[in-house]
Amino acid sequence: MTIQEALTRADALRPNKISRSEKLRWLSDLDGKIRHEIIDTHEGGPEEPFAGYNEQTSVQTELLAAAPYDDLYIKYLFAQIDLTNRELANYNNSVQVFDAAYTDYRNWYNRTHMAKEIRLRFFGRRHYYADPLSQ
Repeated sequence: MTIQEALTRADALRPNKISRSEKLRWLSDLDGKIRHEIIDTHEGGPEEPFAGYNEQTSVQTELLAAAPYDDLYIKYLFAQIDLTNRELANYNNSVQVFDAAYTDYRNWYNRTHMAKEIRLRFFGRRHYYADPLSQ
């Protein structure tokens, strides 16, 4: 799904007066989270850092989560729109639906990509921390 497809579908299904730049920032925040929490913790991901999206980013840019999991972007935009409009009952429903979609994507990614190896270090009684081998 491209940025334009996500924005167009969300606006068609949940009409709103929120600026395009704000919705673009939400998509950027979500893909930043996906990159940091899911993709960067596994082998074979892109080497370059995620720069995010802004007004200069092409609307034809592909978002990180591919089909069939790309509907999580629409669900996230719905939740953010509801929160911004202070429609808390709708927000609670929307965020639960988004969380389920995000979890489905994360679980699929974890099943289909090799996690990066980490080393545990011991510092006294029951104090461990993970240290990625790549650093």
